[in-house]
Amino acid sequence: MSASHSSDPPGERDTERVNMALAAGAIIGTWFWDVAQDSLTVDDALARVHGLDPALARTELRLEQVVAAVHPEDRPGLAEAIAEAVRRGGRYAHQYRTRSADGQYRWIEAIGRVDLDAEGKAIGFPGVLIDIDERRRVEAERDQAQTLLRSFVEAAPGVVYAKDRQGRILIGNRGTTELIGRPPEAYVGRTDAELLGDPVQAATVMATDERVMASGQSEQLEEEVSFPDGRRAHWLSTKSPLRDADGNVVGLIGTSLDITTRKVAEARHLEVEERYRLAARATNDAIWDWRISDGQVIWNEALATLFGHAHSETDAQWWLDHIHPDDRARVDAGIHAVIDGDGDAWSAEYRFRRADGSYAAVLDRGAMLRGAAGEPVRMIGAMLDLSGRKAAEAALADSEERLRLATEAGDMGFWDVDLVHDVLIWPARTKAMFGISPDVAVSMRDFYGGIHPDDLAMTSAAFAAAADPAQRARYDVEYRTIGKEDGVVRWVAAKGQGLFDGDRCVRVVGVAIDISARKAADARLHELNERLESRVAEEVAERTRVEDALRQSQKMEAVGQLTGGIAHDFNNMLATVIGPLDLLALRLGDSDPRATRYIDMAIDGASRAAQLTQRLLAFSRQQPLQPVQLNVNQLVAGMSDLLVHSLGSRIHLDTVLADDLSPAFADANQLENVILNLAVNARDAMPEGGHLRVATANCCIDAPGDDAHPDVPPGRYIMISVADNGHGMPPEVIAKAFDPFFTTKGVGQGTGLGLSQVYGFVKQSSGHLKIASQVGQGTTVKVYLPRPVAAMEAGDAGDAGGAPGPEGTAAPGGDRELILVVDDEPAVRQFSIDALSEMGYPVLAADGAATALALLDAHPAIALLFTDVVMPQVNGRELADEALRRRPDLRVLFATGYSRNALERDGVLDPSVQVIGKPFTLDELATRIRTVLANA
Repeated sequence: MSASHSSDPPGERDTERVNMALAAGAIIGTWFWDVAQDSLTVDDALARVHGLDPALARTELRLEQVVAAVHPEDRPGLAEAIAEAVRRGGRYAHQYRTRSADGQYRWIEAIGRVDLDAEGKAIGFPGVLIDIDERRRVEAERDQAQTLLRSFVEAAPGVVYAKDRQGRILIGNRGTTELIGRPPEAYVGRTDAELLGDPVQAATVMATDERVMASGQSEQLEEEVSFPDGRRAHWLSTKSPLRDADGNVVGLIGTSLDITTRKVAEARHLEVEERYRLAARATNDAIWDWRISDGQVIWNEALATLFGHAHSETDAQWWLDHIHPDDRARVDAGIHAVIDGDGDAWSAEYRFRRADGSYAAVLDRGAMLRGAAGEPVRMIGAMLDLSGRKAAEAALADSEERLRLATEAGDMGFWDVDLVHDVLIWPARTKAMFGISPDVAVSMRDFYGGIHPDDLAMTSAAFAAAADPAQRARYDVEYRTIGKEDGVVRWVAAKGQGLFDGDRCVRVVGVAIDISARKAADARLHELNERLESRVAEEVAERTRVEDALRQSQKMEAVGQLTGGIAHDFNNMLATVIGPLDLLALRLGDSDPRATRYIDMAIDGASRAAQLTQRLLAFSRQQPLQPVQLNVNQLVAGMSDLLVHSLGSRIHLDTVLADDLSPAFADANQLENVILNLAVNARDAMPEGGHLRVATANCCIDAPGDDAHPDVPPGRYIMISVADNGHGMPPEVIAKAFDPFFTTKGVGQGTGLGLSQVYGFVKQSSGHLKIASQVGQGTTVKVYLPRPVAAMEAGDAGDAGGAPGPEGTAAPGGDRELILVVDDEPAVRQFSIDALSEMGYPVLAADGAATALALLDAHPAIALLFTDVVMPQVNGRELADEALRRRPDLRVLFATGYSRNALERDGVLDPSVQVIGKPFTLDELATRIRTVLANA
């Protein structure tokens, strides 16, 4: 704007003012102040902004008259800014609040310029006013969102940080500060190499960061970190590339959680498993696991094999009741002495009753597992059946007696080596151990020649040591013999000692026993122990698989809770964006095409954000559902045109609908979204074209583990399958297919929420979802939806109506019913008031239940209660219940951001409840209002 003086002609001064207005944009008023004459003139618009009589416009005013409308808190700052501008000259800009004629304050920005004469005195001060009220509000909301983000990052557990492409830290939360041991100002802008005391650790971290940024793929890994105080910990870190608006990787964001405790727990778990394995090896047969807290005892299958009891689980009393009455008190006292004391091992021999009523002699041993405070937790042990051993011991005793008698009578099993005369004496029994007939003469050559080559050196050395006067060792060996006549391999246990005459050994005498049977039994026992080890390993592997499945379920539940909460907050914020934009578009009409285009762009962006939050709610199973009895065949047939249009001309669509399909129980609109999502995913898997098949069928699963429908619980379902012949998915992609934000598509080609939305809807509908795929052979997704109880009772041939169509709506504002709006959020409440007023409805408003009920009693003409659900103290459902108790004919419409609230019954919405989801447009609100009022 060019300089202007008080002596300039009025036309030139007006031209200058217009040029300045055009340069500033969004102008709501102009002024010119002749500083030298203290004469201020304003236009009509500025007069209205400052609450002045328009008649005063273009007359000479005093500055005090205009400033009088400025907010009292802003006047000192305004006066100081004006004085400073007049003193120094040049450009002037200042923001303040002013009161208009309606008494409301609004934010404006004054922009002008002070012209100085040659002596530096102010002579002219022209300027314009710009309406910045909306901008200030948006900035406040932005600052609030940034504060919320900072609070969220700061409150997040563990370490949360962001780095630039060179590895310099951009931001870090409290956990980051604790890990590095320095305040943020000391580490922001520096790399790990400059911060971490361990150079190896720093190099490892930076190498991982560079790999993530180079690949553009997120990674989750375990890292061992060192704290400044010397502590070491294990962290579970998730690192993802940080991208700019164009999708370029400009840095890295990461989170880390301390899993040191989990690592310790895993080590303890391995220790328990090792004890279990050792206990299994220490016993032979029936393994048991006794949980002390409730007395539960788990047995392996040997309980049935050895003793005939077909049990896998009993209590401790059952075990005690099967002990022989003469042994019971002793065993009970002995095992409880270990449990109640500080012992860690117990063993006892007793008689145990078999299923047929006979008793088996057993050796029972157990290992005590205790908690951190020494309290008893579990005892794991094994019961060895001694019946065979006892019989063998009795037989051995009888044999030994016979051997003794035979030895005394005829030297049976005896051997005598006369070293002086080189004579070997073997009775017939001993000869038989070497496969020699009783009447055949033998010598030491027969002894050494009959020993197995692998045992010869050891046996010869033992005999020499027994005959050596310097050692006089006891001869005690076990060796194998190879029968001289029959070639049979036998095991022999021999014991003996030398007889000495001074320093000379004259004889070595002893006995020999055939132990082949015992060795065979030991081999069988070893084999049984190895098989037992294998079974224990299989049971541990199964337990690990179940624990992995539990962790996955917990992860999905945690992510669902987080996304649901975020989506709810965004829905509330979007409600104050989409609605007012709708109102603004209605007010502007077609008067300003460019402004209308900007509004449409803003509404489109906000609507897409609303769709994103709806997908988050679907994944977290918090979307409002209104399931009905539904004819799936009609729904699929009605979608044919939409599917064909969405798939394109290169993909052939084939629908196979079962003739006798039973009705399903589901939300029709959401089921359409599920089928469309699966079809679009299949389309993206067939970039060169292909075949897509959508089929329906009745599905009855009578028992768990059905090969045709694995992992689907027994029940009656309607099955919808979507199959393609695209490129398919590898197992690692199938495992993550339903995870939120996981996608194999390129940047900007997908949000990763399509299949997770499908997953959330099906689970919220009490259904099941299975996916089967092979690389290069296509993918099949099967959706199992429960049948209505009434349909199942009526049989499989039942029929039901299709998806309910939209109800007829009337133009808003015709009946002029009085509406009561209740919402604790001022911005949302004001939008609802403005929207309904724009439609022609008279409106009353309240910020809570107490005010609402008072207005309801005072205004009998209120026809509709329009209330938010989530409110402090008394929620919307409780308010509606009380209002209907007072006014049974009252219509009620609820507004909610998600369904996890008082509106739900068993996970779905009550069919009688009328609800509109946030955010909503004017058209959606008008349609829902007329629908609710039309049902009066």
